[in-house]
Order: sequence, then C-alpha cells, then structure tokens
Amino acid sequence: MEVRQPVQLLRAFELMRTGILISLIGWILLGLGLASKFFGILTFLIGGFLTAAAGLMLLIVGAIVILLGFYAKFIPGVSELARADASYSIASKLVRVGYVWGLVLIIVGAVLSLLLLGIPIFFLGILFLIVGFIGIVLLSFNLYSRERNTLYFVAAILFIVSIFVPVMGFLAWILLYAALGKTIKSYSAQR
Repeated sequence: MEVRQPVQLLRAFELMRTGILISLIGWILLGLGLASKFFGILTFLIGGFLTAAAGLMLLIVGAIVILLGFYAKFIPGVSELARADASYSIASKLVRVGYVWGLVLIIVGAVLSLLLLGIPIFFLGILFLIVGFIGIVLLSFNLYSRERNTLYFVAAILFIVSIFVPVMGFLAWILLYAALGKTIKSYSAQR
C-alpha cells in the first residue's frame, strides 16, 4: 500500500505554486524589458537613454526573479512532492538534475566560451535543460493522473506544443498555477 503524506503534499504544492507565481512575475518583467528595448514603449514617457536603461534593468530584474522563483521555490517544491509521494520521484529527478545541472553547465560553458572547451559544455547544458523540460511534462501528466484535474493534462499538452509555439509555455505555467491552486484548496479542506 502506498503512503501519501497530505501535510507534506500540501507544503510541496504551495512551494511549487509560489515558485510559479514568482517566475510568472519575472517573465512579465522580462517581457516588459524586451518590449521597451525593441518597441520603445517607454520612449514617450522617459526618453532615449533612460528608456534603454529601464529596459535593461527590467531584463536583469526579470531574469533574477525567474531564477529565484524557479530554483528557490519550484524545484524544492517538486523535490518535496517526491518525498511525500514516490510516484513523483522520476519527474522530480528529471526536473532537478536537468535544470540544476543544465544551468551550471551553461554558466560554465559561457564562461569558458573563449576557449573552445566552453562550447560543448554549453550545449551539454542545453541538453540537460531539455531533460528538465521532459521532467516538467512528466510531472504535469503525473499530477493529472494523481489529482484528476484536467488543467494539469492541458498544461502538459501546452508544454509539448510550446516546443513549436513558445508562447504556449507561458499559458501552460498559468494553467499549472491555477491547477495547483485547486489542489491546494482540496488538500486544505481535508485538514
């Protein structure tokens, strides 16, 4: 018989949901930064140089917020989920290994890019990120299978579609956020 820890599951879902929210805010900041850089949205408000500086700041802050949300909340939440319910362990390992080592290898590869050695390390990091992405898709399908919320299934499908239409990935994260909210409400009611 399988043992599931409801309190630990609730904590895991809350961590994951918080991480997604923080990351979505970061993506919005990043998008505003890109928009101000490429479309000059802030030009009429502030002016040329300040617009470029504001756009750059939004890009930097957005990237930092995304990394914090994903690496400090979401990934630990997925690990907590696997500890509470072993059926999530494969997805958790793929997410953790793929995204953590992928980021490390990309940073090392970028630093060493002046040497020819950095380029294959960089691409190895990208391969690890793909493994992490597969973990996210598997996690979404597992969540659907365990929690029976169709939003998880739709999110998984949108993650796959996002390979070809990247904006669908943003929508998938929003659906995952919403589904986790319903799951949290359900587990909170059981307490």
